[in-house]
Amino acid sequence: MSPRPKNIRKISEAPQSIGFIPMKCKRYDTIEFHLEEYESIRLCDYEMMTQAEASVQMGISRPTLTRIYASARQKIARALVEQSAITIEGGKNYMESDWYECMDCGMIFNNIDPSLRPSTLTCPSCKSKQLKLYNEEKYLTKLQNMKKIALPTCGGVIDNHFGHCEFYTILTINDENQIVSTETIPSPQGCGCKSNIANKFEEDGVTVMLAGNMGAGALQKLSNHGIEVVRGCSGPIMDVAKAYLDGQLADSGIGCQHHDGDHECGHHHGEGEHHCHHEG
Repeated sequence: MSPRPKNIRKISEAPQSIGFIPMKCKRYDTIEFHLEEYESIRLCDYEMMTQAEASVQMGISRPTLTRIYASARQKIARALVEQSAITIEGGKNYMESDWYECMDCGMIFNNIDPSLRPSTLTCPSCKSKQLKLYNEEKYLTKLQNMKKIALPTCGGVIDNHFGHCEFYTILTINDENQIVSTETIPSPQGCGCKSNIANKFEEDGVTVMLAGNMGAGALQKLSNHGIEVVRGCSGPIMDVAKAYLDGQLADSGIGCQHHDGDHECGHHHGEGEHHCHHEG
């Protein structure tokens, strides 16, 4: 049986500090404290929420919250007793997004990855670091009425199995067929044909899905929601989207042959290659 995918955990905001070190210690071990563990401590011990309330806040089950919270407290105890440092990073999580505008190309985009500090962000289109916070709700409302393209994303490239990707990227296209914004949303972490992602896409105005492999059930569900599916895509998401807009992509007609298997995403940064390994 394939292992159950981990639900992505919601973080309200990234911590102000990236970690702590013991005072007057020249040598110490370092304990990695995941962001969802930090969030469980913040909610349960700082905000004084019950575990049931905290689990709702993080979008996970109560047993999952209990496991995360217990792990967090054990790590804190180890750090205090063993005089170890703590680094706050990693895990499987997302946060409420801030929106940014690129001052060089005008691209509007969001960030839901709490491990990415504002100072490290770059424009997904031109890679510029000249960014500013974007708070113009009127224009964001205008974007909602434009054409939307969705892409299953893993590490900035097309994930080869749309139902088990890290995130979905939604691109907004203006009347001149130009990409004007990119939005990242968390994956529901379930089988594509059984999750509610097709409903959400339809509500958000998505009309095209550029994907790698896809099972027949997911294909049918997306089609029932008025979403055109183009299978056989691979590579960096912005390159794939631009190729589609230039009329260079067509549906491969090939479905996923391992729909019930475990899917592990592997990719080669900077090479434009992406492979999805199927196990089981």
